[in-house]
Amino acid sequence: MKTNRPITSSTRQGFTLIELLVVIVIIGILASLVMSQATKMMEDARRLQVQTVIKDLRIAIGSYQVDYNRYPISSSLLSGSDGEDAPEFETDENTGLVSALMSTGGSASGDSGGGANLNPRDIKYIDLPMAKNGMFGLVGVAPPYKLVDLWGQTYRVLLDTNGDKQVMNPDLNNSDPKIAQNPNGPPPEKLPTEIAIYSIGQDKMPSTKDDVVSWRQK
Repeated sequence: MKTNRPITSSTRQGFTLIELLVVIVIIGILASLVMSQATKMMEDARRLQVQTVIKDLRIAIGSYQVDYNRYPISSSLLSGSDGEDAPEFETDENTGLVSALMSTGGSASGDSGGGANLNPRDIKYIDLPMAKNGMFGLVGVAPPYKLVDLWGQTYRVLLDTNGDKQVMNPDLNNSDPKIAQNPNGPPPEKLPTEIAIYSIGQDKMPSTKDDVVSWRQK
């Protein structure tokens, strides 16, 4: 005579509270790692956007220099002291730089006589978007415009105005010792370039680690 024996399962159903907590902790750790990596990727992408504008600006200024045999800056700002280069410029409304490169009349409000046309041939050297909420692009309703980065700050421009094919190196004053004092010695006093451009970065402080510059990769 056959008897029906109850079928038992060796597989345990469900999880204990401790197991659930362990799973939650693991998920939390993985999520934090993903978030930190995603944040870094977003920061790198933003820096790359700014780096691209810096590169375009350098090319545009160089092309203008070839065509006009001068820099696209108000003449009153081009002279230095004691044979040194002129102080660094900003991409604001007063230098005439942005207007000259965009062929928007090239008016430089810093020049006497109501403004000089720095681009009389009306050549367009660069395309720049209008800023959104005062960030990343041209600020102003009409030229002369101000050009700002992703953090609403103007770019800084150093030009070889004394003709020695080099400009002062802003990294000399960088607060990051890895930049200002590398294992091979401090950075050179001057950069071997006629045009150097940088953004002061997200912290909006010059000479810090997060500066986005044209003369080094990071």
